[in-house]
Amino acid sequence: MASENAPPSVVAGPEELKREWLDRLSTLVESVEEWARELGWSTRRIEKQMKDLELGSYRAPALLLQEEFTRGLLEPIYHSAPGVEGVVDLYLMPAYDDIAKLFYSDGKWSLYRMPPGVPAAGSFEEAGPGTLSRETFREVLEGMKEYDAR
Repeated sequence: MASENAPPSVVAGPEELKREWLDRLSTLVESVEEWARELGWSTRRIEKQMKDLELGSYRAPALLLQEEFTRGLLEPIYHSAPGVEGVVDLYLMPAYDDIAKLFYSDGKWSLYRMPPGVPAAGSFEEAGPGTLSRETFREVLEGMKEYDAR
């Protein structure tokens, strides 16, 4: 039997979850945009229409990146997945080649790099996580440019 003095369990509703997810995404997009610009890339913010059984329909921030003829897309995928509180992909455009996956858990974004051209199935786990930082993001962008130049 529950104690009368026990605090009520706190379960966030869909609107609160959506707000937290959009705040988390906005902060990520701002950081990536700043790093990309510092590294000489052009950026443009866009919005992606999202549909989610738990959160409903909403628009989420995304980011287009370009340096010379190399283009990328930072795209939100899911607000949650098993063990994480957010999934974002980084693609090499226009083919949507997976370059990296970003997972949010324990209050930070982790970056799983994927060399372009490598099949994605099971490979992200093999790539291992790294902390998302300006330096790791720079390395990913350099890899994108090298692959795109082939």
